[in-house]
Order: sequence, then structure tokens, then C-alpha cells
Amino acid sequence: MQFFPATVTRAVPYTSLWFGVLLWALVGGALLCGTAWMLDQDYLFAFVAKPAHAIVERKYVKVSHGKHGPSYTPHLVYRYQAGPLAAECDAAVQSDTYASVAEGGSIPVLYLPEEFADNRIDLPAENRQVSIITYALVAASLVVAVGGAFILRYNVRQNKINRYLLASGLSCQGTVTDVKFDLVGKGRTKRYYLIFHFRDNQGNERTGRSWYLKRGDENLWQENSAIRVFFDPNNSKSFTLDLSLGPSNR
Repeated sequence: MQFFPATVTRAVPYTSLWFGVLLWALVGGALLCGTAWMLDQDYLFAFVAKPAHAIVERKYVKVSHGKHGPSYTPHLVYRYQAGPLAAECDAAVQSDTYASVAEGGSIPVLYLPEEFADNRIDLPAENRQVSIITYALVAASLVVAVGGAFILRYNVRQNKINRYLLASGLSCQGTVTDVKFDLVGKGRTKRYYLIFHFRDNQGNERTGRSWYLKRGDENLWQENSAIRVFFDPNNSKSFTLDLSLGPSNR
């Protein structure tokens, strides 16, 4: 018989994946569509757009009030013309752009011949902001795609281990030693979990922690409650629980 230090190992959970996969698909799809659209716009304005000079008709600052106080967004109202076509635009701009132009002054713009009203102000601060947005979208798309795939793969593997332990692992009766909670989220909500110990087929004592209990289930458990544990006979550090029936009968 061996005695191990009281290292708390988490029980292998089973995670329902459908909601996470749906959320990943929706968020990832929206990001990919937004990124593809932005890259297409960057291409068009780099290789297809035509230059023009616009006249600044008005400058103003839009004030928005949020929970963190007011925010200020500079705007320019400008008009440009090419042949018989004319367009008037009201665009949010960077502070450097706002400070560098005057009402009645001229600014360079790029417009798309097939979508005449679709334009960008061709000044360094605006071009820099477009680049930042593009890189941010590409980075976010990669993070969501790769990170989501990694998380999905990890949870699928955990679910396989959980099913294996319940179907083929050895079972024993453990003992709850404590019912604890974490404060989770901005609302500091209490999420309860169990601390328990059990002995494996070699007589070694293990200490484990459950996943978070369903709301209200913490009232079913108390110190010295019996709990059913399923562990891998070849590696008892891999174990899971069946909490569906509540505390086991001793």
C-alpha cells in the first residue's frame, strides 16, 4: 500500500458539446465572413478604386453616453464628385484626421467605380486604422478557429475517457470530505463542487474534486456522504463519478 500526498485531482467530466459547437460555428462563421469581406474591400481599394478630391462641408463630434461615461467620436461630412456623379458622406474619423482638416478644405478619397458611394478617406491615420481592423479580424478568426478546434478535441477526448471509465472502470465507494464553492463571473455566483477521497484496487488513497454541481444539488451532499467513483484499474489517477443518483447508500 502506498500513501500519496493530498493532491486534489479533478474527476473526468462528461460535457455536452452541441451548444458549444453551435456557438463556435456561429461566432467563427460570423468572424470568417467579416474577415473575408474586409480583405475583399482592402483588395478593391488597393487595386480597383479611383482617386478623387472631396470637400469637407462640416466637422462635428458625436457624443455617446454609456455606463463608463461619455465617449466622443469625431465626424466629417464631405462631398466628392466624378463626372456627373456626386456623393455626400458622413464618416467617423480618427482624431489626427479631424485635427488636420478644416471645413471647406479638400481631402483625398478613394471610391469604387461600380459602387460610387463606397469610399475611404485616403489619409495616413485612416489607412492605419483600416490595417489595424484587418489584422485584428484575421487574428480573431485564427484564434477562434484554432482555439475552438483545440477545445472541441480536448472535450471529445474527455468524453471518451468518461464513457470508458463508467463502462469498463472499477467502481468503489468514496467519501465526501467537503462541499466547497467558487465565486464565478462578474456576479460572483457561487458554484459548488465536492472534495472526496477513495481507495483504489491497490489500496492507495486518492483525493478528488468533482465538476461543478447543478444548481441546488449542493443541498444533497454533506461531509461523510458516500459517493460512487469509477477509476482506471491501471491508473487510478484517472477517475470519474456518477452523481445522477445523489449520495450512495452505505
